[in-house]
Order: sequence, then structure tokens, then C-alpha cells
Amino acid sequence: MLMINGSPRSNGSSSVILDAISEKSVEKGYECEKIDLGSLKISHCKACMYCKANGKCAIDDDMTALYKKVQDADALVFATPVYFGAETGLFKNFIDRLYALVSNKDGVRVVNFGKPKKGIAAVCCGAPDGNMIYHGVMSHLVIVFRAFGITDVSSGIMPKAAPDTVRDSEFLKDLLDAVDFQLST
Repeated sequence: MLMINGSPRSNGSSSVILDAISEKSVEKGYECEKIDLGSLKISHCKACMYCKANGKCAIDDDMTALYKKVQDADALVFATPVYFGAETGLFKNFIDRLYALVSNKDGVRVVNFGKPKKGIAAVCCGAPDGNMIYHGVMSHLVIVFRAFGITDVSSGIMPKAAPDTVRDSEFLKDLLDAVDFQLST
């Protein structure tokens, strides 16, 4: 299971949420690897279309090593805080760069995302009513999973999230219950 922390903080709420999901996943027999995007150098997509002609991205940075990890994973977990109503810029760069795994053969869209996988998306925010107002962010993450052929998705929004309290959140407990069920099937 590949876990992507879209926060610039390696010990923030997104990381705590990923740790809780990791513990649940290990109970189900998964091996987990957490990637902190804040510690990597990932440039933004330049829309040069090199990847479409050559089957790989023209940019050689820390994203290059992540492509194989994404393809080899049994499950992907995305966690990001909300910054000004959207996922972080770090996380958006990561998502945009996944475009290198999509090609067009004879007019048909081909996704080279590796083996079938499960998807888990977690969004956290400081707003006390964030679970009511940030569904657009969650919808975007689910759309990203579906664009890559991942239809078995669990998701949750953690409002009023802080690193020292998010683990006790009812919203995280609900997500962990969904993950437990998802990974049992």
C-alpha cells in the first residue's frame, strides 16, 4: 500500500491520519509505505506531451521513482489538508504528474497504472464544518482514482483537524471502519 502525504508537514494531521490507516491496513496483511511529498522535489507538469510520445515524463526529479511505486501498489492512499478550498499545491503537482501514466493508442485512452488497486482518500481541514463544505475537494480525489480505473474507494473528510486530536475524531473512526470493510473484501 502506497500512502501519499500531500501536506508540507511530515507530522501534521494528514500524517497522523495516514498512520492510523496504516495500522488498520497492517492488521489486514498489507505492507505500507508512506511518502511525504513535502520532503521531495516534484516539479509541476509542463504539458510538453513528451510522455505521450515517449512513454515517460521528460522531467527527471523525485517523481520519477514514484511512478513504479504507484504501478506496483495494491492500494493507494491519498491524504491532503485543505488549503484555500483545495488540495495542497504539492499534492496537485503529484496528481498532475501522474498524467505521464496515460497514453492514447489508436484513439483509445490507455492507463498504465499497473495492477488493479483499492483507493483511500482522506481530507483534513481546520474548519469545524469542513465535512459540510469541502466535498468538492473529496470529489476531485475520487475522480482522480476513477480516471485511473480505481473504483473501490473509501473516503472521509476530517473537520477541525489538529495533529494532537485528529486520531480521536469520530470522522476518522468512521473512515477506519470503511477501510476495515474495504480491505476485508
